[in-house]
Amino acid sequence: ALGQTLSLKCQYSPMTGPYQSKAWCHQTSPNRCTILVHSSKAQTAAQKSRYTIWDEPKAGFFNVTMTQLMKNDSGSYWCGIYNSSSKTIVVLREISLVVTPAPTTSPMWTLTSLPTRTGRGKVGWRESSWWDHTYGASYKKSSAPLYLDSAAPRLLVSVLCGLPVAIGLVL
Repeated sequence: ALGQTLSLKCQYSPMTGPYQSKAWCHQTSPNRCTILVHSSKAQTAAQKSRYTIWDEPKAGFFNVTMTQLMKNDSGSYWCGIYNSSSKTIVVLREISLVVTPAPTTSPMWTLTSLPTRTGRGKVGWRESSWWDHTYGASYKKSSAPLYLDSAAPRLLVSVLCGLPVAIGLVL
């Protein structure tokens, strides 16, 4: 609901060795995305505006938090492993978020997780002149498609008053 906080976990295979940055971005078209926040160090909060990432590479996950949700936050998001030197992101999870006005009786928001196909999609981007100011990035399609099969399962999670109330697999 408007004004509430979204928290979610993005999982990957546990990692050791040199740190690999993680990213949270807002999809602007099928092959383009704007980075909202990215990590630069394990077990250290990376925050940009209303967005925060906390990464636990040895455990194989990172948490993303979006505070003070607004109606225009509705849309598709990606979380992934971010490589700033090669300018790529390995998309781990695609999220579809719908933010609704808070009803007078039971605030509710819906989060739909669309799993990526086997063999993670890799996406490159071009830096824009706004990069340093907004952490924005324009993505372009690489040889690995980002589209999901129409028959791909979709995990639907509805939350009522901040507590999970239903988890179902929609085919």
